[in-house]
Amino acid sequence: MRGCVALLVLLGTAVAQSLGLQISLGLTSNAPTDLRVVQRGYPSTVVEGVRFEGRDLEGFPYYTVRLWYGERVGLRYELELIHQKLYFAAAESNRGIFEQFNVTDGFNYVLFNLAYALEAGPLRVVPRVGLGALVVHPETVVRGQGWGVDGDPRWYHLGGLGGQWAVGLEAPWVVTPGLEGKLTIGYSRLNIAGGYAEGWFRSLHGTFGLGWP
Repeated sequence: MRGCVALLVLLGTAVAQSLGLQISLGLTSNAPTDLRVVQRGYPSTVVEGVRFEGRDLEGFPYYTVRLWYGERVGLRYELELIHQKLYFAAAESNRGIFEQFNVTDGFNYVLFNLAYALEAGPLRVVPRVGLGALVVHPETVVRGQGWGVDGDPRWYHLGGLGGQWAVGLEAPWVVTPGLEGKLTIGYSRLNIAGGYAEGWFRSLHGTFGLGWP
């Protein structure tokens, strides 16, 4: 009898859980950052006030993909990929060091999130926090030396650690449209010819997408 009761509890718990998928496009705004450049044959140098553009809707666009397991209203466990792009725009103290410094095949956050969906009238509010790895694909020319080929997957490398704080808004229909605002922070070491450039990267994201369920 006790075994039957336990089995019914487990079945009820399993039925109460859901598996979901969310896909979004979005726009980003990147805070200026200081990057330390370590390159063979040169002293370590800090390039201050580096600014990046997102160009989020150009070429292959910015996107996020999120797979979640848990409750439609309640706790969720999530895996998320944020495919962000960075294009070097300017720097306060470049002095000709960066001729090109792009990360266009992805400044990618691969995150494990904890989220909690709350009912808000006919909608759901979903705050989430995530932590994980950065997988990056730099294409750079630093002091005249090139590294990375756009579109070539052999130039991906593990680039550091990152995380996010986000709040989403969902309309719980058969197909679930949603809006989300994110803050991402990552510390990354990006390969360049003969060395690397490293620093903190901070971005605001606004996304719109669809989910199931």
